[in-house]
Amino acid sequence: MLGNLGGWHFLIVLGVLVIMAIVAVAVIAIALRLSRMSVSSQAPTPPDPVGQIKQIAQLRDEGILSETEYEAKRTELLGRI
Repeated sequence: MLGNLGGWHFLIVLGVLVIMAIVAVAVIAIALRLSRMSVSSQAPTPPDPVGQIKQIAQLRDEGILSETEYEAKRTELLGRI
């Protein structure tokens, strides 16, 4: 099929194929970049209530929180589980 093409015609067909390949690579690169952006822009995961209970227990043990404050926050966090 390409044997019937003259020199200039062959170069034109080759140029068109190269341009199509470049456009295809660019479209794929943009799609990958957009998918990465959508993953990174998702809302952060909510804090772990169990981990927060451990943190407030440590604050209570260090004397930063009173027992009353600890119990109030612990009850609130347990309600989230």
